[in-house]
Amino acid sequence: MKVSAEELRGLIVDILLQRGLEESQIVAEHFVEAELRGHSSHGVQRVVPLVKGLELGTIRRKLEFKVVKETPSSLLIDAMHSVGITLWASLIQRSFQEPISIIAVRNASHIGFLGYYTERLARKGYVTLMIGNAEPSVVFPGKRLRVLSTTPISISIPHEPPFVLDMALSATSRGKIIESLRRGEPIQPGLAVDEEGNPTTDPGKALRGGLLPMGGTKGFFLMLGIELLVSFITGSAVGPEVKGVLNTENPPNKGEVLIVINPQFLESNIGALSSMRGILDAPLPGEHSLLTREKRLREGIDIDETLWKTLMDLRNKNPYFSGG
Repeated sequence: MKVSAEELRGLIVDILLQRGLEESQIVAEHFVEAELRGHSSHGVQRVVPLVKGLELGTIRRKLEFKVVKETPSSLLIDAMHSVGITLWASLIQRSFQEPISIIAVRNASHIGFLGYYTERLARKGYVTLMIGNAEPSVVFPGKRLRVLSTTPISISIPHEPPFVLDMALSATSRGKIIESLRRGEPIQPGLAVDEEGNPTTDPGKALRGGLLPMGGTKGFFLMLGIELLVSFITGSAVGPEVKGVLNTENPPNKGEVLIVINPQFLESNIGALSSMRGILDAPLPGEHSLLTREKRLREGIDIDETLWKTLMDLRNKNPYFSGG
């Protein structure tokens, strides 16, 4: 079914306000923007675990955090289990006057898709790199134990429109597997294994098993390096110790790192982007999502019947989860 962005946004605000969440509009805006950009794995289906965490008390209704360390060019924050989207929406409003600035956050709930933040900073003229970790869902090739998260990464470069790379380093995202399961659709071969470590196209078996890294063993070690970097800098949990992202029965203990480069201290070679666009003769990362956004604003957002019913139930029943 097709739903307008405005209707979807209003529904999510209603659901979250019923649970007493401050700044519900900011969170709803993020989820709807994910849908508009084609990032449905990080879109409105994420309302469900957020509501569960709010009802169970593993996620705070009010934004509270502790500044652990701060200098003119660095900031380390303990989010104290606050809503990650609300926290990061405020953090990117800062002015980054140093050549290089870094923000490290631990213990925030799910923050949505990283490109949301990096694109906004690119439009302010900054170059950015953002990385994070989450609950383990990726196996080491040939094994069956889930060790790493999908290891999201986003890189943005100022341009018009901005270059915005936003991707997981796993073969696919866990959110897309969940979406396939809800829609009753198989996943493509080569993305996941079952509980015994055997290749599978069954999304249910994939969720019980694990995802594969992009690029085999090399890809796995790239992911490992990034996740260790996040944990080292933020003081967050890593690997199988990470909890509270999709399974919000537990408080979140993951981490994110944002590195912001102010190009006025260096160079702004926008000719490189124009050159590569011409060579590739194809939209660069970030451009395709803008086209998708324009189309969905006109035609509406596709929401499957199962998810829509769940959203209606969340609105009509408060608390929704037992023990809430």
